[in-house]
Amino acid sequence: MKIRAATTDDVDAVIALRIESEAWLHSAGIQQWVDRARGVRNIRDGIAAGNTYVVEHESTVVASLTLAGPDPDFWTDADIPSSALYLYKFMIGSPHRGTGLGSRLLDWACDQARQRQKLWLRLDCWRENKALQRYYMQHGFQHVRTVVVAGRGSGALFQRPVLAPQPSHPLQQASRR
Repeated sequence: MKIRAATTDDVDAVIALRIESEAWLHSAGIQQWVDRARGVRNIRDGIAAGNTYVVEHESTVVASLTLAGPDPDFWTDADIPSSALYLYKFMIGSPHRGTGLGSRLLDWACDQARQRQKLWLRLDCWRENKALQRYYMQHGFQHVRTVVVAGRGSGALFQRPVLAPQPSHPLQQASRR
């Protein structure tokens, strides 16, 4: 598997991951990612800004994530937002869920934060998705706090210390196209 910066050629594949993830969440009774138009807009914006990455397996996009700056609705000056890299839109296609790919991608994202001289990898997650919150805690994230922002279902804030380099992982960084 290779990870690389997404290009405009990847927009449809990343949107397809989003739609698949929406369906999976909804089938589990989790009403997360219900505004598809906003999600598609965020995907396009992340790719255009160069913040979105895709994982390819046999020339097929099987996962995606975005690494960017803080969401000011959640992270305050007291959090020292510049001390972290922020993870968004972390999606893995169903054939690759449960394979350890998520763990490897979280390690890769921490490595990206470390390379950018950050102390933390941070994320905000859906307040009602307790299973996802447990997943992140099992992968070294600490719950910072949960905030409620009008019109936002997200707000469970987590961070993982970047620390020392992790053991090498089998994701290969591909050069930008």
